Amino acid sequence: MELLPLLGSALLLIGLVLYLARPLLLANAASTVAQGSDVRSLYERKEQLLGAIVELELDREIGKIPAEDFQRNFAQLEAEALAVIAELDQLNGAGSDELERRIEAEVAAQRQQGADPPGELAPDRQETDPAAEKALQHNFCANCGAPRRDGDRFCPQCGVALAETG
Repeated sequence: MELLPLLGSALLLIGLVLYLARPLLLANAASTVAQGSDVRSLYERKEQLLGAIVELELDREIGKIPAEDFQRNFAQLEAEALAVIAELDQLNGAGSDELERRIEAEVAAQRQQGADPPGELAPDRQETDPAAEKALQHNFCANCGAPRRDGDRFCPQCGVALAETG
């Protein structure tokens, strides 16, 4: 019988400690939620900026915007997109050794999966005229056909190393 009041007092004390510690525990959870919403809004802003860059390039291609306006707007959008990407990298812990190791492991796994046996073409690659292929390599990725810009060393779509244009 003497054990029951002692057990009741212990439960009451534990409940009181949890009640008093609740604001501290919820403040931690709220900061995590706030950080998650910040990251989400940064991702949304990045997508908006990249979409605006693509739209700007299309406007230039069809002659809707003069070259000097394109250069000015492109530089502004690119700088803002790079700032958002840098902030996302900082929030996501980019640059850490663990992240670098994970990326290298994934790249190695992709290379092993996508490696074609020597002398065989992948089923989605078809043989083409060598002259046409050489002309296309200067403006497009030989692997996936995505357009490339001068100075690109890797395909922006599939990540394969691009041949140097000369």
